Amino acid sequence: MDEIKLIGKRIKLDKCKEIFHCVPNEKDWKEYFEVKAGEWKYENGYLIGKEDGNKGGILYSKEYFNKNVMITFKVSTVSPATRDLNAVSCADWNNETNDLGDAYVYGVNGWYDNKAGVERNAYDGSLPFRCLTSAYHYEAGKEIELTCGAIDGHMFMLVDGELISEFIDTNNPLKGGHIGFSPYCTILKIRDISVREIYYEEIKQYYDPEF
Repeated sequence: MDEIKLIGKRIKLDKCKEIFHCVPNEKDWKEYFEVKAGEWKYENGYLIGKEDGNKGGILYSKEYFNKNVMITFKVSTVSPATRDLNAVSCADWNNETNDLGDAYVYGVNGWYDNKAGVERNAYDGSLPFRCLTSAYHYEAGKEIELTCGAIDGHMFMLVDGELISEFIDTNNPLKGGHIGFSPYCTILKIRDISVREIYYEEIKQYYDPEF
């Protein structure tokens, strides 16, 4: 795959500069990430995240990304858990509630009915939008490659190179923030984390007559 084609945009992957890369190890993963919620540890090349309550564990990047970025990482559920493989971008933290603040959330096998999609979390805990589908089915325990990000509010998520969800946030879209991972009442393992600055081209789309 050399590009991601969105509505009105074409992301050129060969021009997307990698600005962060983490292969987890026991020694220095905490130099790059901060545990905000849930239980996190390193084990056999993976970051393991666990949250057993009806809420999201959060692992945040210490680095703040002020550009349009996308995250690519390998992730799977850990038995007996089967659900909610989630990431966040353009995120901040609400210190008053000790919970996720403004953020874009990307997920697979979640939202209580094995759905995939994207949503926006607001600083006050509300959810301004959700864009979900039941068309993608995740096999519990299978490692997938998840890519997600936003271009000035134009969210997208791919699983193993296939575009699963896309949403254009036109209401004061989020720009800049931390990236992170969020097991929601589940156990996840994550490895090979890459953050790239998004390079894209605007494209004009139109139909030629078919008849």
